[in-house]
Amino acid sequence: MKKTILSALCAALCGLAAAKSPSDPTAIRLRGHVDTLTADSLLGRAGGSEASRRAADYIESEFAAIGLRPGATRDDGDRSFIQRFERNGGHYANVVGFLPGNDPQLRSEYIILGAHYDHLGFRIKGRDTVIYHGADDNASGTAVLIETARRLKEREQQLKRTVLFVAFDGEEKGLYGSEALVDNMAKENVKFMASIDMVGWLAGAETLRIKGVGTLADGEALFAEIPHADLTLRMQNSPHDVFTSSDHAAFISRDIPAVLLTTGTKSPYHQPEDTAEKLDYEGMAAITDYTTALAMDMATRPEIAPKTVREPRQERFNGGITAGIGSSSLVIPHSAVRGRERFSWNAGITGQYNINRHFALRANLLYQHRTFRFPEADPTTGQLIVSNGFRKLEMSSLTVPVSCLLTIDSTDGILDGYLYVGLGGYYSYTFSSRINYADTDFNPHGGGIAFQFGWQMRHVGIGCTVLGDLSRLFPKGVMAMRGTSAYFTVSYLF
Repeated sequence: MKKTILSALCAALCGLAAAKSPSDPTAIRLRGHVDTLTADSLLGRAGGSEASRRAADYIESEFAAIGLRPGATRDDGDRSFIQRFERNGGHYANVVGFLPGNDPQLRSEYIILGAHYDHLGFRIKGRDTVIYHGADDNASGTAVLIETARRLKEREQQLKRTVLFVAFDGEEKGLYGSEALVDNMAKENVKFMASIDMVGWLAGAETLRIKGVGTLADGEALFAEIPHADLTLRMQNSPHDVFTSSDHAAFISRDIPAVLLTTGTKSPYHQPEDTAEKLDYEGMAAITDYTTALAMDMATRPEIAPKTVREPRQERFNGGITAGIGSSSLVIPHSAVRGRERFSWNAGITGQYNINRHFALRANLLYQHRTFRFPEADPTTGQLIVSNGFRKLEMSSLTVPVSCLLTIDSTDGILDGYLYVGLGGYYSYTFSSRINYADTDFNPHGGGIAFQFGWQMRHVGIGCTVLGDLSRLFPKGVMAMRGTSAYFTVSYLF
C-alpha cells in the first residue's frame, strides 16, 4: 500500500512539473487557446463534426476580437469568417480572416498563413470514450496562428501585401480545407503560403524545421535572415516528406511557393496522450516571434520570386540509361542440389511514365549476362548428382522488365527525390547458353516476376532489382531448374 501511495504521489508531482504554467504573456495566451481546443467537450475536433464547428466558432471569435476582417463570402453575399464547403458528403468549415495591404500595387497579392484545427475525434473502446485531443496536432499550430494574427494587427499599417489567416478543416481527412481554399482563389495572386503544423515540441525537437524553402529563389538565405535568436532552424529544400504531409501541399501542387513550419513528430501525435500539458509554450512563443517576422518580411518585400525545381518525376515521361551488377543462382525444385551465386550484370535503356505524384510505370530493355554454378551430372544417365563439383553456366539474354512503381517523396538538400518500390513482370529472350564454354540446349523464351526498390535523387537513381524466373531454363528432363538474379542498379533519367 505504501509503495502504491508513493508511486501515485510521484506521478502527481511529475504531472504538476510537466504542467508548469508559462510566464511569457504570449505563452500564457497560447496555453489558453490549446486548453480550449483540446477540452473534452470538443471530443477531439473530428473534421466536419459538430464539435469541430464549435472549435471553429472559438477561432472565429478570436479573429473578430483581434480585429481581422472576414475573409469569406456567404451565399447571400455578406462577408463572413466561415468558408463552408462540402467534400465526399461531409460539411466542413474553414475560418478565414485577413489584414489588407496598404500598397496600391501590392495589396492585391496575398500572403497566407494557415493551420488546421481539426483532429481525429474520439473512439469508443468498451465502456470508455477515448478522446484524441490533438494538442500538438494541431491545436499548437492554430494557437500560433491566432497569436501571429494578433501581432500583425498591431503593425498592419506597415503591410504592403494582404495577409490571410486561415484555420483549415478536414486536413486529417485529406487536406480538404486547403484544397477548398486554393480552388476558390486566383492562384496568380497568392505569392506565398506557410502551414504551421505541430509546433508544440520545440524543447524535445531542439529545432524548427522549415520544409519547402526550395520553392523560393534563394529560399534558404531568405529564411535564415529572418530574426530567430531563440530558435535553431533546420531547412529542407523539398516541401515533401516520406510519411507526413500538411496543407502546404495543396499550394505546392498549384505551383505556389509554400513551406511547412514544424517541430516534427516527436510528440505522441495521433494518440490520446497528445494533451495540452505536454507542450512547450515558451518554445511556441519563440515560434510565434518567427512566424510574425516571416509574415512581415513576405508582406513588405518588393518581390517574391518563386523557384520551380523540375524533378524528373514532374515530367510525364522520362527516358534514360541503366546498369546493374549482382549475382544469379539456380533454383532446382525437389532436389538436394543447391545452386551457388555467381557474378552477373546487365545494361540498357529505361523509360518511365509518371501517372501522378505517387504512381509510375517503368520499363527497361536490358542486355543481361547471367552466370550460374551448374551442378554435376551423371555422364551415363544425365541425372543431377549431389557433389562438391560445379560447372559454369553462362546465359546471354535480352530482357524487358515492366513494373508499377509506388513513389514517396523524401529528404532534402542535394538528396531531394523520392523513394520507390515496384512490382511487375519481365520477358526474356535468351540467345546464348553455354556450360563450361560448350553450347547447350536451352529454353530461349522465359519470364517471371520483377521486384525493385530504390531512391531517385533528381536525375540519378540507385536501387536493387530482383528477377525471379517462373519458366524453366532448359526444355525437359531433370533440367527443370529456374534462375533468380539480384542486381544493384544505377540509372540516369533525362
